[in-house]
Amino acid sequence: MALQTAALVPATFTLPKEGKSSPSFKDSTFFGVSLSDHAKADFSSSALRCKREFNPRNGAVRAETTATATPAISRSAVDGKKTLRKGSVFITGASSGLGLATAKALAETGKWNIIMACRDFLKAERAAKSAGMSKQNYTILHLDLASLDSVRQFVDGYKRSGRPLDVLVCNAAVYQPTAKEPSFTAEGFELSVGTNHLGHFLLSRLLLDDLKQSDYP
Repeated sequence: MALQTAALVPATFTLPKEGKSSPSFKDSTFFGVSLSDHAKADFSSSALRCKREFNPRNGAVRAETTATATPAISRSAVDGKKTLRKGSVFITGASSGLGLATAKALAETGKWNIIMACRDFLKAERAAKSAGMSKQNYTILHLDLASLDSVRQFVDGYKRSGRPLDVLVCNAAVYQPTAKEPSFTAEGFELSVGTNHLGHFLLSRLLLDDLKQSDYP
């Protein structure tokens, strides 16, 4: 399962016109994969209900729209997964903030092998020690989300290790609101877009099959 993945808008969403009951999507591709079918599937899994009320006093029309999501995975499917091993979780940006807090919380349960995917190895090591995390519960691997080559190298190294993957936490982000000049990634994307969104998208895509193969409940 992937948690808190970067928000993606791969397909153009068009609001339905009067008299039409379903939205439409314009097909688009990103990193060589078409995402309109995924968007359609996600939208079809929710039931949209619209309620309109007319006020005879002032002629105003009040509309309310609610969505009820249908779970994509049944409880029986989850309960059917049984394993005695520890869970394996990747956390990007685990050297500070919410990423470090997540790593610490999972380490304290003793039920997870935590891979802290960080750009600064020494900073991550100091952070783990200051948080009181036991060395046997975590591993630090280099990952620079501002470089798509680094993302590919990270995934390649993981796959060659033969380790399982059960959870991916896409947490890392850069935020430079006071910067006078924009910064760019190795591929020429604006830094926050390249790091927060494109890097995480590629990481998630490359690890998706491994996540699907997880036998962890």
